[in-house]
Formats: sequence, C-alpha cells, structure tokens
Amino acid sequence: MKNIAVITGASSGLGVKFLKAVVHRYPQMDEYWIIARRKERMDKLAEKYKNKKVIAIEADLSDESSYEALTGRLKNEKPSVKVLINNAGYEKSGKFSDMEQKDIMNMISVNMKGMTMIQKVFLPYMQKGSYTIITCSVSSFVPVPNQTVYSATKKYVYYFGKALREELLGRGINVLLLCPGNMDTEMNPKGQRGQGQKINQLPFLNIAELTARALEKAEKGRGVYTPGIFYKSYRVVSKIFPSLWMMKLVERFY
Repeated sequence: MKNIAVITGASSGLGVKFLKAVVHRYPQMDEYWIIARRKERMDKLAEKYKNKKVIAIEADLSDESSYEALTGRLKNEKPSVKVLINNAGYEKSGKFSDMEQKDIMNMISVNMKGMTMIQKVFLPYMQKGSYTIITCSVSSFVPVPNQTVYSATKKYVYYFGKALREELLGRGINVLLLCPGNMDTEMNPKGQRGQGQKINQLPFLNIAELTARALEKAEKGRGVYTPGIFYKSYRVVSKIFPSLWMMKLVERFY
C-alpha cells in the first residue's frame, strides 16, 4: 500500500507553500496528490519536484461530480493517506447587498461543502498516526461585517473541525484547525488598493514559516493553531468581549 499526502487548493498561495513544506518534512512519501481547478498551474508546480511523484488532479470542489471522481480513484488505488491538507477556499469581501450571487455561492460551496466532502472522501483511507490540517481563518472568531458570508463559512469550518477532532481521537487521527490572519496570497495580496486597503494595516504572516509549523503541530496532536502574536491575542480577546463590541472593532479594517 502506497503512502500519500494530499493538498487541496494547491494551485496558488498557501497550497503551494504547503506542498513545499510537506515534501521537505516527509520526503519518503510515495506520492503527493495536489488538487485544484487550475490544472496548468499544478502541472507547472509538479515540474519543480522532478525527483518526487507529484500527481496533479483537476477538481472543482463546487461541483459534486468532483467528489465522485475522487472516490472512484481512491477505490481503485487504495492508498494510505498519511497527511491531508484540506486547504481549498474562496474569499470575496464587500457589503452583502452589493455582492454578486456567484461569489456568495462559491464561498458557500467551496468553504463549506467542498471542505466537508474532501474530509468525507479521504477519511476512510486514513489510519492511526494520520492527520489532517483544515485551513480556517481568524475571521471565524468574530462575525465580520463586509466579510459576512466568508466569516460565516469559516465559523462552520471551525465548529466542524473541532467536533471532527473529538470524534477521531479514539482512532488516533488528529485534526488541526489552522486559523491564520493576513497572508500575501491571491485572495489578499499585500499592498492592494481599493476595497482591501485597510486590512493591510494588520500584520502579514510568513507563509513558509506557518506551513512548516502547522505540520509540526498537527503531528504532535494540537487542535488549533493561530500563527502570530497579534492574531493569537485577537483570538483570546474575541472570547472575552461581546461579539457586538468586537464587530465594531474589526469593521474598521474591512
């Protein structure tokens, strides 16, 4: 039985860095499956790892047929999933009344349905010692005006990950919720102008560092990882003060 690592949302940003971190930490893995919509990007990424077997799998997680295809592939190959980085996500900021329907549906489909079904599809192939990292967000700590749908989907992710971890503890499978703040990615490019400009006042995280540390913490059985002192403090404060007060605070940055 071959051992594999799986990374979704692997065509850009955090997913690309996660692949690098996984290859570095687990060079003995038989295969690394990278899953995203943009096949050409994944093919170029796979070419950078000529000495490793990086398998690019095209899948749109908002499309239910993608889960059927992945299920079929797993039944045929029967791998052992040692690491699952459940990272695919979609974010669009702005007032709910001004948002386009397709953006609302994409956030719900990818962040909630896609994340959930990826976990369902791959879980039967995970054993004791396996772990999954689910990419959540600091936006899950408090309802965020002008990120109304996104923060709501990430709250779902947060509750899902916490409950799933409890279910799987007896099987020796760990679930780590990664809750980062600002990162210089396509979803939130550093220095962008216009609507997202205010959020650039908040600290940006070192993506290479946080992915490496997330793997380490997941391996050691941690349940939640919020990188950066600023965002760790925000998580603590969000538990102390009422959400109505916190919303007034965070609204200044969106």
